[in-house]
Amino acid sequence: MWSAKYKIKHSNCLLTPLCVKHEVTDFVYLLNSWKTKKFFYYTELHILQGTEENKKKFLRELKKRKTIKKVEQTGNYIFTLNEELPEKEYYTLPFDPQFIQPKPIIVKPDGFEYWELACWDKKPLMKILEVSVFKVDLRSIKKTKISDIFLPSIYPKLATKQKEAIELAVKHNYYDYPRKIDLEGLAKIAKVKRQTLQENLRRAEKKLVPFLTENIS
Repeated sequence: MWSAKYKIKHSNCLLTPLCVKHEVTDFVYLLNSWKTKKFFYYTELHILQGTEENKKKFLRELKKRKTIKKVEQTGNYIFTLNEELPEKEYYTLPFDPQFIQPKPIIVKPDGFEYWELACWDKKPLMKILEVSVFKVDLRSIKKTKISDIFLPSIYPKLATKQKEAIELAVKHNYYDYPRKIDLEGLAKIAKVKRQTLQENLRRAEKKLVPFLTENIS
């Protein structure tokens, strides 16, 4: 199987400006698409990363966009139904049924999208470079076996404060070796007491570690 990684600047992206404005990272799964005589429709799953206040602002503004016809939220999972004019053919390419999406598209506050796609053949993956509204940096393309795939439906549920604590720790390289920051430093960034941050982090880890290791035996 072929696997490709891209860094994309999407000139008329709906999501990127909102991610930049609200300092939110959006993990996007392309779920399905279909056409009618008048429109092209597609469904996306969004998993937002950022402060709760920023995520709320992001979602409020997203709902106001004319092309967003329906929004359904369950916890941190947000489903959107998008409607585009049929002449915008570039929207159809990412939904090519030949593609496998082993990881979500990551739309970051740096203004770029980070894609990883897989396919049995190389040629469809190269077509991403031809999308007129994409400025693409092809970071890698190679023939390989897919050994890593992320399925958000099996991710364990964390309380809001636990999720914020673990995301903060990862963002600031707390789990690097050697560590780049200690609990005191994380607490200052989060503007909470060290004990509070430590408790939320430990509770998150208590849920995550058994989940990650349950199949190791």
